[in-house]
Amino acid sequence: PVLPDIKIKNNGIDISSPSGSNARAIYEGNVSAVISAPNGTSMIMIRHGEYLSVYSNINQVFVKKGENVTAKQNIGSVYKNDEGATILHFEIWKEKEPQNPESWISR
Repeated sequence: PVLPDIKIKNNGIDISSPSGSNARAIYEGNVSAVISAPNGTSMIMIRHGEYLSVYSNINQVFVKKGENVTAKQNIGSVYKNDEGATILHFEIWKEKEPQNPESWISR
């Protein structure tokens, strides 16, 4: 809405959480990547067979590439920005096709 001629594609959802929250693995899998972002945060990718879960806006990473994780395991703390918002960006992919991540979230 700020720049009407610019379109941004968001392949996931943003989850607002209380300060001090941790991101948790949605299902058992293997950490396929931990990537540092230019703003100092990190992104964690976990492979679950033919699916990948992606967690962005991570402040402190608790896992490393190649590590096996269990469902609901804490994988990192969610970054709190300068405005005080703690927001995790979450995506699900079936190989190279983005999926609706809402059905994967534990209620």
